[in-house]
Amino acid sequence: MKMMTTAFLYGLLTILPACAYGVVAACVTPTPGQPLVLSAAAFARAAAFIDETARPLDRALFACHFARGSRDAVLLELAKFQNADGGFASYLESDNRWTGSSPMATMIALRIFNEMDAPADNESVRRAVRYLLAKFDGKNGHWRALPREASTAPHAPWWEVNPDTGKCEVDSPVFPTAHLAGYLRRYSALLPAGFVDRITNSSLAYLSAAPLKMQMSDVEATTEMARFLPPEQKTVTVRKLREVLATVVVRDPQQWATYGVQPLSFIKSPDSPFYPEMEDAVSVNLDYVIEKQEADGGWEPNWSWEEKNPAAWAVAKKEWRGRLTLESLEKLEAFHRIAH
Repeated sequence: MKMMTTAFLYGLLTILPACAYGVVAACVTPTPGQPLVLSAAAFARAAAFIDETARPLDRALFACHFARGSRDAVLLELAKFQNADGGFASYLESDNRWTGSSPMATMIALRIFNEMDAPADNESVRRAVRYLLAKFDGKNGHWRALPREASTAPHAPWWEVNPDTGKCEVDSPVFPTAHLAGYLRRYSALLPAGFVDRITNSSLAYLSAAPLKMQMSDVEATTEMARFLPPEQKTVTVRKLREVLATVVVRDPQQWATYGVQPLSFIKSPDSPFYPEMEDAVSVNLDYVIEKQEADGGWEPNWSWEEKNPAAWAVAKKEWRGRLTLESLEKLEAFHRIAH
């Protein structure tokens, strides 16, 4: 069942000014000294786009964040991706179409569990934790993103698992392990004593020794982990990551049309510890996001693997457009860039 209804969307439109009808600008032109904002009409078009095209999970997340939807509805939709082994289907990440479980997809599920404040006694959480413990590489101290079998389904090139090493392009000692070191902290009572400390400390050691020009997936993993660290560990970690972001963030808007690290990639709100040094760049990036809304109300991915598998990419792209539209709205809302 859709999380929004035609009646709800009509309600959104009835509170908008007359300019909401027909073709309208995506932004409200700011007065001097004021930032660009997404117009109420453009927000309504984005809401309609999500309702009409996004996955049920993303519709539920939109409703939870913007339309007083329930967290239970989100968890219900998320549970539909969970397999019998407790892990989550790899196509939860749309660039991999495998239906089998993977630590990478289960990592995404754990992020949503945290976002929804799912308790440790939630059965879906418990099953996911048991799956992760079963798949943990105790010898090397981390998880692989995907099993070899995932390469049998359509997927983006970066998710191709090398049959000899068992690694894909984005695999590393901190991807997905550092993500999970953060997300599992809430559920540490379900884990062996000291387990979260073990994977956290190994991820911190990797970050400490890493060059400032880290690959994007490693930056994502360690910045996510930093959100959950206790104060004594967070201070040192943030200091290193500020240097990393100063090195890897692309500040030139002309280069944002292709995949890469933008200011907003890892700075989701003004509360981010990385925001003060990036405030001006984030402001320009927010303007860019507003300007990139498509006429249909959605946002486009700035990457593609259409040449590898056109049919599978068409499905993935549709899912990504719904997800990216939701993410764009979340970022704009966090920085007060939507005219409500």
